[in-house]
Amino acid sequence: MLENKDSKRRLSLICAIFAVFVVLCVGKLFGLQIVNGDEYKEMAENRLVRAATIKAPRGEMVDRYGIPLVTNSMGYYIQIHSVDKNNSKLNDTLAALLEICKTDNVEFFDDFPITDAPYTFKFEGEDKAEKLTKWKKANKLEKYSTAEEIVNHYFEKYKISEHITPELAKDIVAVRYTMEQKNFNVMNPYTFANDIAMETVQKVKECSFTLEGVSVEIEPVREYINGSMAAHILGRTDIIYKEEYDQLKEQGYGMNDIIGKDGLEKVLEKYLKGKDGYKRVNHSKTGSASETLSVKEAETDNYAVLTLDSGLQRVTEESLAKNIVATRGEKGVDCFSGAAVAVEISTGDVLAVASHPTYDPAEYKKNYNSLLEDSHMPLFNRALNGAYTPGSTFKPLTAIAALEEGLISPTQIIEDKGVYTYYAPSYQPTCLIWKNTGKTHGPINVSEAIGVSCNYFFYDVGRKLGIETIGKYARMFGLGETTGIELSESSGIVAGPEYREKMGTEWYPGDTLQAAIGQSDNMYTPAQLASYVATILNKGNRYALHLVKEVRNYQTGELVFKNEPKVVSQAEISDATFNAVKDGMRRVTEDGTAQAVFDDFPVKVAGKTGTAEVSRGSDTVLFVGFAPYDNPQIAVAVVLEHGATSRYAAMVARDMFEKYLGLADVPDAVKPVNTLLE
Repeated sequence: MLENKDSKRRLSLICAIFAVFVVLCVGKLFGLQIVNGDEYKEMAENRLVRAATIKAPRGEMVDRYGIPLVTNSMGYYIQIHSVDKNNSKLNDTLAALLEICKTDNVEFFDDFPITDAPYTFKFEGEDKAEKLTKWKKANKLEKYSTAEEIVNHYFEKYKISEHITPELAKDIVAVRYTMEQKNFNVMNPYTFANDIAMETVQKVKECSFTLEGVSVEIEPVREYINGSMAAHILGRTDIIYKEEYDQLKEQGYGMNDIIGKDGLEKVLEKYLKGKDGYKRVNHSKTGSASETLSVKEAETDNYAVLTLDSGLQRVTEESLAKNIVATRGEKGVDCFSGAAVAVEISTGDVLAVASHPTYDPAEYKKNYNSLLEDSHMPLFNRALNGAYTPGSTFKPLTAIAALEEGLISPTQIIEDKGVYTYYAPSYQPTCLIWKNTGKTHGPINVSEAIGVSCNYFFYDVGRKLGIETIGKYARMFGLGETTGIELSESSGIVAGPEYREKMGTEWYPGDTLQAAIGQSDNMYTPAQLASYVATILNKGNRYALHLVKEVRNYQTGELVFKNEPKVVSQAEISDATFNAVKDGMRRVTEDGTAQAVFDDFPVKVAGKTGTAEVSRGSDTVLFVGFAPYDNPQIAVAVVLEHGATSRYAAMVARDMFEKYLGLADVPDAVKPVNTLLE
C-alpha cells in the first residue's frame, strides 16, 4: 500500500516536471515566433553564412633554363549570388550590370548559341545542323523552327520586361541561360565575367546597393610573359564548359573553374590545377560579404619545365615573320604563312616550334571572331598540323634507301642527261638545271647529287627502288608517322598506291619518279621533317619528340614527372650510307643550293633546300638542316607557304643556328627565375 503511494507521488512529480518543460518550450516558441518573430526573421534574412572558393593559381610554365613563359597575376572577376529562391530581382540586377559592361567593353560569359538580332544560330562546321538538333533536344526546343522563336520563348520563360530594349533583353537571356547551364543556385554562385579592369571594379562597387547579389572577387589571372610567343604550344585557359564539368566534377572541379582549353595548358591540366582554398563568409540579404569567419588558403602544387629554349623560340618567330615579309617583296608575293621547328638531336627535345601568323592567348576571347575570319588562319598550328609537300628535302631519304638497298654505292656515278627518257615518249621529266639553262650536272655521285639537288639522279634511283621501298624507308624515318609530341598533330601522307586507292585514283609509274624527289602525294609536317633529319643524324634511331621536360612540386622541388628520351623506332644505317648523305647535306651549304646563305657562316653546318610546286600560287619552299656539322646537336625544319625561293627558308634556319650556337648577341627576353629550379 505504501509502495503504491510512493509510486503515485513519483509519477505526479514527473508529470509536473514535464508540464513545466512544456510550458517553457511553448513560452520560448511564443517569444520566438510571436513576440520577437519579426526581429528574428530580419536577422535570419540579413545573415547567411556561405563557403566561398579561393581559386588556386595555376602552376607556372618555364623554359629549359627556368625562364618564365606563363605565370600568374592577380585580377578581378564579377560573381553573382542567389539572394532569394525565386531570383525575383535578377533581371533588374543583370540589366544594370550589363549596362556597365557595355559601357566598359567588358566581355561577359555567354553560352547562348544565338546571335544578336537579326537572330541566327552560332553553330558552325559541316555538322552544324546536327549540333542544332542536339541542342534543341537537350533544351526541349524541338517545336521551334527559327532562332527568333527560341529567343521569344526565353523572353517569356525569364519574364523579361517589355520596357527593356531588345538588345539588352537578348543579353539578359544569354546570361540567364548560361547561369542555368552552370547550375546557379543559393549554394552555387555564378561567375559573370573575369579579368575585369579597375575602372569596372569601381563602378560595380559604387552600385552595390542596386546590384543585389553582385560582388567583385580577386582571382589569379594567367599571364603570358612574351605575349604571342609560343602561343600555339602553350595554349590558353578559360572557364569550364558544362560538358567539361560533367566529365571533371568527380575530380573536384567546380562550375566556375578555369581550365586548360588547348595546348600544354590542357595537356598539363592535372599537374597545373592546384588545390582551391575556401573562406566562410557572412553575407547580407543583398549578397554582399559582411564578415569573414574562417579561411583555408589555396595551394599551387606544381610547375612545369618545358624543353623550349625561350631565346631560340623568340628568334625563330621573329626570323620567320621577317623573312615572310622579305619574300613578299621579291617573288613570293602571296607568302603570308610559315612554320619552323628545332629539335635537340640526342634527346628529341623540341627547342623551338613556331607557326606564323600567330595570336595572343590573353586577347583570344576579345579577338575570337576576327581570328576565325582571318584568311591566313592564325589559330592553325602549321608546325604540327600543316602538311606540306617536302620537295627536295626528301632526297636524302631516297639516297639512304638506294644506298641501303645496294642499288648504288657512295662513289657510283650516274650521268645527268637533263631529260629522263625511260618512259618516253609518254613521260619525260627534266632536271631543273636543264629546264632553266639547258645544261646538266653531268656525271655525279650521290653526295654531289644531294648537294646540287639533281632531279635526274633521283629519278633514276627512285625508279629502281620502286614506290613500295621508298614508302617503307619514309616511314622508317618517321615520315607519315606521328612524332609522339604531346599535342595534336597530323600524321602526313606517304605517297604510293595505297593512298591513291583511298582517294579512288590510280598510281602510275611516272608518279614514282616524282615521289622520289619529294613531289607527288608526299605531305609532311615541319615537326616530322625536323624529326626525320634528327633520325638521320642518329643513324636511324628515331626519338619521340616532346615539349615537357619535367614537372616539379613548388614547395619541395620533388620530381613529379620526367620525360626520358624515348627511341620509338630503329632503322640502322651503315657508316658508309651515313657519311655519304651527311657529306651531301654539307655540300648544300658550302657549294650547293644554300651556299649564298651560309657562305660566310663561321661554323660548318649542313642542310637541304626544297621547292614544292602547289596547285595555286607561288611555290612553297623549305629548308632542313643541322649544326654543327662535326658534332650535330640541333636539327631544324623551315617551311614558307608560297615563299617562291628557298633562300628565305634557309635564312630562318641560319638565324636559328646563330642563336643556338651563341654566335649572335641576342639577349633573352627575361632572366631565369632561379628560385623555381633550386
